[in-house]
Amino acid sequence: MVVVCLLALWGCRSLAPIEPVAPDVHEEIDRRCRAHFLHQPWVMVQSITAYPPDGQVHNAIGVTRIHPAQRRIQCVITSVEGIVLFDGEYDQKTRIRKGVGPFADETFANTLFDDIRLVFFPPDKPAVEAGRTSSGAPVCRYERSDGFVEVLFPEDGQREIKRYSARKKLRKTINACYKARCSRHITEAPEEIPAKLIIYNHGLLEYRLELELIQAKTPAP
Repeated sequence: MVVVCLLALWGCRSLAPIEPVAPDVHEEIDRRCRAHFLHQPWVMVQSITAYPPDGQVHNAIGVTRIHPAQRRIQCVITSVEGIVLFDGEYDQKTRIRKGVGPFADETFANTLFDDIRLVFFPPDKPAVEAGRTSSGAPVCRYERSDGFVEVLFPEDGQREIKRYSARKKLRKTINACYKARCSRHITEAPEEIPAKLIIYNHGLLEYRLELELIQAKTPAP
């Protein structure tokens, strides 16, 4: 067990206790958590830098259309040269319209859409707990069918999302920065859209994705 934890240190981290707060503060924290999810359609263009376990670095461009009310996602990923690597959508189930190499794998598509839902779709159920971490950061905890999700605010203009397994082991961390200076590509960003996302997958197969906002707009009706 010790060896496994050394190989997958992050994956061995478990849910920490949440310090309770007064009822009015609890409600305010819960509102703050939900306010950072999307409530209207958006189309985003992002640069993507992937750091897989093999040590190589891969760059791509992603175009994502999000419909929160219908909980629907459309996503196209291209190479920097403009070649379509992945074209798919999520509408209660995943559908791949086009995939090249590893992008054609259904596991990749399911993971991609799960990450997008984690960042942008509000949880189905109210928070089971809301309060503060031991460091004083506001935090909400939500229960899912496959585990738990926490939304934290470690600093002003920052949001952190953590996904845990049903056994309460940390599986994914997503850091979101809502300030334009976090992206090299923009001078200003909409308040609702993160200028930069960093996604960490924990465990024996660790990887990191960095997404920087290039453009975001609300689609025409």
